[in-house]
Amino acid sequence: MHPPGREDDLSACERRLAGWQPAAGNLDADAMLFAAGRAANRRGRLLWPALCTLLAAQAAGLGLWGLSERAERVGLARLLPDRAPAPNIPQAPAVAELPEPRYSPSPDDYFHLRRRLEQDPGRWLAAAPTAGTKPIGPPPARPPILRAGQLDGLFRQ
Repeated sequence: MHPPGREDDLSACERRLAGWQPAAGNLDADAMLFAAGRAANRRGRLLWPALCTLLAAQAAGLGLWGLSERAERVGLARLLPDRAPAPNIPQAPAVAELPEPRYSPSPDDYFHLRRRLEQDPGRWLAAAPTAGTKPIGPPPARPPILRAGQLDGLFRQ
């Protein structure tokens, strides 16, 4: 309902609609809702049973198709041993035909480091000295304090 003091804001159509009031006579809200529910039920009465029947037929068809595929697969599996040819396994070359290995592994390769770690699990790979690297010394006793705008000491030359 529009506020009583603001009728000038309404158009002619809005004024006519605002003037309409429901009849207070024989209006029963429960009976109206019951009648609306029954009318809605009549409209889709055949839709849900038809849909359920269609889905049940589809499920049965897919089940039969799956069973026939399985039966066909089992039948083919039974024929497989009967027709299997003798395996053609190539013979391994004689030991004299193998070339000599040209690779000589270093003591720092992955295999040797892994073997050392398995033998002594408390030893870490970083603790093992590697060839060609210098050990890192201890950190400085007191790291320098950096200040805003300070450029010297940040870059090493």
